[in-house]
Amino acid sequence: MARPHKVLFVIPNLQQGGAERQILQLANRLPERFQPALCLFDDNVHYKEELARLPTAPRVVGASRMGPAAYRRLVAIIREEKPDIVQTYRDIANFWGRLAALKAGVPVVVTSVRNRALNLINVLTERWLARRTARVLTNSEGVRRELTRLARVPDSKIQVVHNFIDVDRFAPPSDPERLQARARWGVAADEIILLVPGRIATQKHQLGLLFALNLLRRRGGLPARARVLLAGRENSRLYPALVTRCLRWLGLNDRVTYLGRVTDMGSLYAAADILVLPSLFEGLPNAVLEGAASGLPAVVSHAANVDRLVIDGETGFEVPTFNRGALADALGRCLALPPEERRRIGAAGRAHIVAHFGPDRIRDEMTALYDSLLRERGLA
Repeated sequence: MARPHKVLFVIPNLQQGGAERQILQLANRLPERFQPALCLFDDNVHYKEELARLPTAPRVVGASRMGPAAYRRLVAIIREEKPDIVQTYRDIANFWGRLAALKAGVPVVVTSVRNRALNLINVLTERWLARRTARVLTNSEGVRRELTRLARVPDSKIQVVHNFIDVDRFAPPSDPERLQARARWGVAADEIILLVPGRIATQKHQLGLLFALNLLRRRGGLPARARVLLAGRENSRLYPALVTRCLRWLGLNDRVTYLGRVTDMGSLYAAADILVLPSLFEGLPNAVLEGAASGLPAVVSHAANVDRLVIDGETGFEVPTFNRGALADALGRCLALPPEERRRIGAAGRAHIVAHFGPDRIRDEMTALYDSLLRERGLA
């Protein structure tokens, strides 16, 4: 039997985030003809349970910031691993990881660009690197457009492969599971919970949500028992401080609860009634996939819905990005629905996600790509 083809995934770390979950989902689902391995820049690891399922421990460069010495160490690790394929994730690894893989002479180099708003170094270097990369993968049509428009990457180099979603792990709760989840998060039986998952950052636009809630309250459309849960790590000091001050200024402290970093998102989806993501820009937001698979109707900005995760009017509501009035309208409509109608919309949302974003389809797309690229280089 031929040896399996080694796929080395290079990512800065495994902190809590969408790209980190996706890389582990893929690595743990590869068929036996592929051998997954992982290389991290530093040892910040949040997803320890998923990491433990891999056949080998990750290689660690040991540098929180990349520079010449760390780059040489990365090249050495790649040469020692002798992978057939290197796949990089996240902007910093997409730059340094590809340079190192090309220096090490890896046969197939693939990169994954997963977010909008590329940083300057990636915008300036992506076209040059893309010419030397077998494929530039994105998880969203919005990211593909940005790569072709801003970074001038040839469209022929880009392939859209959507995110994994574990539709067994993220599923509508039973009645006892929902009661248990609501008790865990301190939610009363008659409360309507709007869940806003994602780090507290400009991109996620929590400030816009607060102003929309205030507008809805002034119109008399915010039910007395409606409450918002913000679930996510702080990405900086400034924006979370602005959110805190805005809460006090608008008098919404009793309506909004900040949970910080949450490790068990499944329980939080089970406790919630509506998912809200008013982002200013997104790739393919995992939170919308997970929430919809969990049976939650969603209210999302257009920027968070470029790939039609939510079908407007059928599985939730899409609103124009950065439009506080439209967001207030959609929130008011969803909050006014009877609970059984919200459940019906949520069930339709789950059916849509299962049909179009199931893990088997995404895994098969990735392995077909690997096979094709290896054949091109005579390695299949």
